[in-house]
Amino acid sequence: QHEESLGAYVISQATSASDVLAVLLLQRDAGVKKPLRVVPLFETLDDLKGAAATMECLFNISAYKGSIGGKQEVMIGYSDSAKDAGRLAASWAQYETQEELAQVAAKHNIDLAFFHGKGGTVGRGGNPATFDAILAHGPNTINAKFRVTEQGEMINQNFGFKDRAERTMNIYTAAVVSEHHTHRPTPTPEWRDMMATLSRISCDAYRDIVREDKRFVPYFRSATPEQEFAELKIGSRPAKRKAS
Repeated sequence: QHEESLGAYVISQATSASDVLAVLLLQRDAGVKKPLRVVPLFETLDDLKGAAATMECLFNISAYKGSIGGKQEVMIGYSDSAKDAGRLAASWAQYETQEELAQVAAKHNIDLAFFHGKGGTVGRGGNPATFDAILAHGPNTINAKFRVTEQGEMINQNFGFKDRAERTMNIYTAAVVSEHHTHRPTPTPEWRDMMATLSRISCDAYRDIVREDKRFVPYFRSATPEQEFAELKIGSRPAKRKAS
């Protein structure tokens, strides 16, 4: 197979530096001649908040820093963080996490690229206004590099026909170029304080309903075609993850 056919080894639910180091060691022990780049995926609210500390720990390890050639890719989980904390709290955590990671990378002279694990729907991090959504990312977090997942029905929707694929690529290209040449102010301390308060309140309210209210799941299943959708063979993954 072509050496570029497998690009990144993504570690789902990464929580610590050892998750990344273990995969590097695994590839070395397995005798992989050209190891895949290892990409930690930070998904839950706690993982996002701890991402900067995890990468700081890795960059402080000379052997690790020497192995990545000055480049690092990090994946941000939009869907799972939204399911964990609710849309508002997750969105603000994603924004701040990317800011913090960009600062850590700059401190260690690392060329950082983000891999955005978005889905098609708003609840999974998607946004029909792709151009505006890219410009909404924090300053100094894209830097002319933007990688995003396209999966399931979204592949056909965005790339199923030649003219549609060209239009999708034009929008992504225009947005990334525009972002690179657009000065955007950083949020003020007052605005950050307000967002932190709103995030805390919304997260508590969301979890109180979804996790604590025993009526929620029966209501959700009776009010939506969730179980019927699970039987349709249109997705890119199982409808429900195993408990393990």
